[in-house]
Amino acid sequence: MKHLYILLVILLSFSVSLNSQNINFDKKLGAKNAETVKTQMGIYNDSAMNAYINRIGQRLVSKLDSQLFEYQFLLVPQEMPNSFALPGGYIYVTTGIIPLLESEDELACILGHEITHSQNRHGVKQIKMGIGPKLAEIPGNLVGIINKNLGNMLNAPITVSSAMMMASYSRKHETEADDVGIALAAAAGYDPFVLADALERMSLAIEVTTGNKEQKSYFADHPYTPDRNENIKLKAKEISIVPAEKISDNYLMEFNGVIFGKSPAHGVIRKNKFLHPDIDFYIEFPKGWEISNESTAVGAVSVNNKAAIILGVEQSGISPKEASAKFIKGLDKKTQDKLTNAKAYDLNGNKGYIVEFTEISKKDTMYAYALWLQVDSSLIKLLGIAPLDYLDTLKTSAASLRSLTVSEKKSINKKVLTIVKAIKGETIATLSKRTNNKLSIKLTAIINDRKVENTLKEDEEVKIVTEVPYFVE
Repeated sequence: MKHLYILLVILLSFSVSLNSQNINFDKKLGAKNAETVKTQMGIYNDSAMNAYINRIGQRLVSKLDSQLFEYQFLLVPQEMPNSFALPGGYIYVTTGIIPLLESEDELACILGHEITHSQNRHGVKQIKMGIGPKLAEIPGNLVGIINKNLGNMLNAPITVSSAMMMASYSRKHETEADDVGIALAAAAGYDPFVLADALERMSLAIEVTTGNKEQKSYFADHPYTPDRNENIKLKAKEISIVPAEKISDNYLMEFNGVIFGKSPAHGVIRKNKFLHPDIDFYIEFPKGWEISNESTAVGAVSVNNKAAIILGVEQSGISPKEASAKFIKGLDKKTQDKLTNAKAYDLNGNKGYIVEFTEISKKDTMYAYALWLQVDSSLIKLLGIAPLDYLDTLKTSAASLRSLTVSEKKSINKKVLTIVKAIKGETIATLSKRTNNKLSIKLTAIINDRKVENTLKEDEEVKIVTEVPYFVE
């Protein structure tokens, strides 16, 4: 395969000619799901970082023989180290992958891989998970009030979660994305070999974080990383790099200060308490209940799966009473017949409206409510459903809903990636102690491509994690 790059470009062009007739489907599906990514996951709020990623992506796209879509490249605040492509040219990298990459070349190879998935229309599997499956186990027909009327809380076109990002392509598609992706990167001036370095680093980091070593399985869709890297290195040997200057002369500093781990922007769980700094509310769920935070909604389900409470933000621009009327109108006739009460409801100084339902059966008497509260500029929607003997529990939880106190706001911190310079003779351990690094020494060594026992060079730039207040006064 002396002319591998030429063959890969022919392969990509051939794929384009086969697929060009139906790309409108990709565009519509991609646009719809991109809105859901924006709503449920959010786009990372740093224009400079997003612009940098987009510039690399557009350089790669310019090397496509025949571009199918208008591509866009964005950073999303998710702790899982990953990248993913939606149909129609929507490419995302997570904040979780950024600390694991050492160079612009590595990021370019990752983006090239995802461009190939989109350009060759490999598709993305989405998997719904989270609060929803637990709700199915709750007895009584009234559960339909929650399942059918969550609106933007849960029933968006897709529920974007870590499961979606981990959804597997076939091994054939993954290998194709590696092969074509590194050829695309080389055509744009990037080193194709470094994709193997990035994947190896990711595998090591996940092993240290989870305690589970990657296993080879003939039933797994994703290729085994050592096999995948061997293939990448073989193909990279046949590819010539077209010389080009890097977009940035200091890759690490481009992402100095990026969020590390979970962002408080979607709320913070503290035992049975939930604090949302951006929307400014606090709620206590019953002790022992399983809490799930889905970015657009937070909910808790009882241990025996008999009761649930879910909270989210309702459509803005309407009053609590108008929201309740819209809600009731969307119910089927049988559920509407179970409506027992609808009235204005004030809670902790916040104006609201509540509708209540009761369903009597041979096994149980089920109670459900939907409560809308105007909290500052947000219209918060609280849904509860349970057997009648949980009624006080549901009401107690609802009564705890309020704005955050000043001290609660000050207690919320975030972890960020921070670039520091080593002092001559320091090791990862001594540097970590001096800089109050929040990351383990072993993981710090991995993300910096160093051994724990290595002596660092003077002024060497090292990635660590520091903790800073979420709210800046």
